[in-house]
Amino acid sequence: MKAKRRKKAKSAGFLTILILLVVGLFAAAAWVYTSQSKEENTVQIYFFKGAKLTAVNRPITPNEQPLTKAIKELLSGPTKEEAQQGVVSYLPGGTKVSNVRASGRTAIINFNSKLEDYGGGTARVEGMIAQIVYTTTGISGIDKAWIWMNGEKEIVLGGEGLVLDKPLGRADISY
Repeated sequence: MKAKRRKKAKSAGFLTILILLVVGLFAAAAWVYTSQSKEENTVQIYFFKGAKLTAVNRPITPNEQPLTKAIKELLSGPTKEEAQQGVVSYLPGGTKVSNVRASGRTAIINFNSKLEDYGGGTARVEGMIAQIVYTTTGISGIDKAWIWMNGEKEIVLGGEGLVLDKPLGRADISY
């Protein structure tokens, strides 16, 4: 009789441990899923707060292409709430993109000539380029951004003569 009780107790103990393991695995899987879905449901857009490059999250729906959405949000500029917190964009108003695409691990963004109207010196133009590079390289699978203007692959911005003739990664930007 005692042997049966011990066997039952061992079975109950094993079953309890098994149930706890299964519940723990489900809890862990749920946590991973919700963590990933929050990250996958946003894109990071880079603006400035003071002299510091800062990222803000913008929502993205499953049917939106992340690179296209990121550029659209970058061109839209800071939200009203972000602007009230001192967040600004160095991209000139009226800047548009005629084409954005990925070629391998490089984003190619074709801007209109309004990109030249940034209205500032070297720090301003470098900040503007940093916003574009950081925003695009924040997209999974993109390591570099190649900035074109009006279909031209090699552009020179402003009186500073900043030559953009190749794709740029975060390591190429001093932010």
